[in-house]
Amino acid sequence: MADNRKLAGPEIKIRRAPRADEREAEHEGMRWRYEDDYTVDLAPYIHALRRRFWTVTSAAVGAAIMAALVAGFVLPKWYRAAAVIRPIATPAVESRIAGVMGGLGGGLGLSGLAASLGAGGGDSDAEEYIAILQGFQFDVNLAERHHLSKELLKPGFLSFLHSSKIGDPSWAVYRVLEKRFECDYSIKTGNITLYFQSHNRSDAENILSYYIQDLRDLLRAREIAGASSAIDSLEEEANSTPDSLLRSQLYELVARQIERKKMAQVEADFAFRVLDPPAASDKPYRPSVLLDSVVAALLTALAVSAWISFSVRLGKPAFAPVPERRGSFMNG
Repeated sequence: MADNRKLAGPEIKIRRAPRADEREAEHEGMRWRYEDDYTVDLAPYIHALRRRFWTVTSAAVGAAIMAALVAGFVLPKWYRAAAVIRPIATPAVESRIAGVMGGLGGGLGLSGLAASLGAGGGDSDAEEYIAILQGFQFDVNLAERHHLSKELLKPGFLSFLHSSKIGDPSWAVYRVLEKRFECDYSIKTGNITLYFQSHNRSDAENILSYYIQDLRDLLRAREIAGASSAIDSLEEEANSTPDSLLRSQLYELVARQIERKKMAQVEADFAFRVLDPPAASDKPYRPSVLLDSVVAALLTALAVSAWISFSVRLGKPAFAPVPERRGSFMNG
C-alpha cells in the first residue's frame, strides 16, 4: 500500500505533463497560423513612405501652389448678393383694412365671408413665396422682362465641355437662374434670405432686386385681380337680392374689397418688407484660393502615398529604388 501511494504522485505528474505541453504547443501553432493568414505587415509601406516623405511633401506643396495660381488668376470670379425679406401675414393686412373701414361701421353681419375673401397668413406665405421664386414661369418671365436671356446664355469659361446645342432657350435660361439663385427660410426669425451669384457685383445686386420687385408685382397683381373679381361677384349678388338688409351688408363687403384693392395698388411694402436690400461683398464668393489650395494639397498627398504603397505591393519601387537594409525591422 505504501509503495502504491509513493508511485501514485509521480505517475500522475508524468501523465499530465505531456498533455499540458501538447495543448500549449497546439495553441501556439494555431496562434501563429492565424497571424500568418490574417495579419498584414505594414512595415514595408511605412518604411517606403518615410523614405519618400519629402517627395510626398513636395508634390503636395506644388499642387497647392498650382491650385492657388489657377484659382487666383485663371478661374472667373463669382460674387454673391444677399437680401432679407419678411412676409407680412394676411391677417395684419386685414386688420389695417378693418381700421380704415372702421368709420363705415364695425358690426358686419358677414364677417365670416369677409375673412374668407383673404388668404391665411403665417409660414404658408413664406413657403408660397419661395415656390414662386423658384418656379419655371417666374424665372422665364423675369429674364424676358429685364432682357437677361442674352447675358445668361453667354458662353462661360468651361462651356466647351458642354454640348453646343442649347435646345429650348426658355429651359436654358431657367437652368442658369436655378443654379445661381438660392433662398432660405428661417422658421425661428420668419425671414427669407435670397442669394444670387454673378460674375459682376452690380449684376448680382441688380438681378436680385429684380427678383424682389417682380415677386411684389406678381403678388400685387394677383391681389388686385382677386379683389376685382370679388367686387364684381358681390355687386352682382347685391343687385339680385330682394332683401334690403342683406344688400346693405353685401355693399359693405364691396367697400372692403375696394379698399383692399386700393391698398394693394398704392402700398409700397405690400405682401413683404425688405429688411436688408441686395448687397454683394467686395470679395469674390468663389473660387476660394485657400480652400482650393488645401484640398489640392491633401488630394495630391493621398494620391502620391497610394502610388508609393501600390508600388511596394507590386515590388516595383516608385520614383527611386529602395535599397535593402540587412538587420532592419523589415527583414527581421
